[in-house]
Amino acid sequence: MLTTPENIRTLQRKLYRKAKQDPAFRFHALYDKVYRADILSHAYALVRANKGSAGIDGVTFAAIEEREGGTAFIAELEEALKSKTYKPDPVKRGMIPKADGSQRHLGIPTIRDRVAQMAVKLVIEPIFEAEFCESSYGFRPKKSAHDAVEDVAYSMNKGYTEVIDADLSKYFDTIPHAKLLAVVAERISDGAILHLIKTWLKAPIMKVDKDGTKRNVGGGKGNRTGTPQGGVISPLLANLYLHLLDRIWERRQLQKRLGARIVRYADDSVPRRHARVLSHPRAAMLHKR
Repeated sequence: MLTTPENIRTLQRKLYRKAKQDPAFRFHALYDKVYRADILSHAYALVRANKGSAGIDGVTFAAIEEREGGTAFIAELEEALKSKTYKPDPVKRGMIPKADGSQRHLGIPTIRDRVAQMAVKLVIEPIFEAEFCESSYGFRPKKSAHDAVEDVAYSMNKGYTEVIDADLSKYFDTIPHAKLLAVVAERISDGAILHLIKTWLKAPIMKVDKDGTKRNVGGGKGNRTGTPQGGVISPLLANLYLHLLDRIWERRQLQKRLGARIVRYADDSVPRRHARVLSHPRAAMLHKR
């Protein structure tokens, strides 16, 4: 696991503390942090460590490092972001099998776009981490599905005897852009950051047929829903939108009023009742009798 350089950690701590101390503060000077050479270099290293496949352009890390080298690649991206000439490439459509035999859409941005998304994530994630609820476990630093399972088990030991497991069907594909961007804008007023996120949400989606033909299968400027499951920034955005549920739960004191505790791991909803602890919960609501 890669260690975050101290200068980046210092920035992240400052952003986290400010967000924690002033819940109403909107951050307006973030974009210049995104194209800092150290942040882009670390973003490149993180994306490379994830060992993802090539995007629609077919460019791999091996090709980048053989052709121009990582340093030159980062410098080009830095200049594009700094001059605001950066534009994302189309997202490559992939499919991944699900346990029930169906398939889930996977969107694979190019390496260039994944690095840019990672740079933005490094800068903005601490701001939202400052307000995420303790019962939220998905897509968060130092939290895991195992932690969520332990929370469910702990709650059952505290007297919660019923578990309702809920999945939001096709969640990544159905997140409304306007509402998602409004949630982001509650804490971030930097127009350049908001514009970047919007361009990633609106990127065309292309599929590569077996004969190599590329065809548009979705996305684009007219698209109003979804964030590619496979994009680096998508898990944070997906978690941020569902944070609305956590906020409502806390502000309306539903745990106390309903005698129910919510434990959330990420997304996906067909409610069902069962009496077993989940091995990989998406969202679990525990009831006291």
